[in-house]
Amino acid sequence: MGDGINDDKVVYCDAFMLAAFAEARAALAEGEVPVGCVLVPAEASCPANAGLLDDDNNNNNSNNHEVSLGNFIAARGRNATNKEHHALAHAEFVAVEALLRDAAEKGRKPPASLAGYVLYVVVEPCIMCAAMLLYNRIKKVYFGCCNPRFGGNGTVLAVHAAKSTSAPAYESCGGHRAEEAIALLQEFYSRENSAAPDHKRRRKDI
Repeated sequence: MGDGINDDKVVYCDAFMLAAFAEARAALAEGEVPVGCVLVPAEASCPANAGLLDDDNNNNNSNNHEVSLGNFIAARGRNATNKEHHALAHAEFVAVEALLRDAAEKGRKPPASLAGYVLYVVVEPCIMCAAMLLYNRIKKVYFGCCNPRFGGNGTVLAVHAAKSTSAPAYESCGGHRAEEAIALLQEFYSRENSAAPDHKRRRKDI
């Protein structure tokens, strides 16, 4: 799907980032680190009314947002490490699993790779997720704020640009709604993560 599309023809769409933020807010409400993401087919154009769509504070806007994006977003994901008690339940992994599950449920052949997809994610993928995206040949990644502790798209390691693998490097563009992403993380870390073991609880702001 869309494997032949050049990276320079893939243009950032804020409506898709807003959808990723909706997933992040849902994760926050569930006591998870507020990271959310969406996978979008690389050939998907930005919805015509994207400029009219704001955040999810307005219920009408939120409903319109979901309706208008329903045919554009291939999969959604949000952090679920506490809920699933699994270290791999990062938003990016959850979204990829949702993509594969949707194909299976609809009797379609699952995509052989992520080469036909673009990822919108609230926080820079960690090193583990960046490697997963690289080996699965993601087309492009747009993220919100940098991940100063574990960032795999340039902040700590530039996994996305690795030249020593059989998979091609992918383009990564950050800084989209970064302040909003940081605010969500600060809200999470100002609380006690009661679902985590005592020795893993974080009570400090980032």
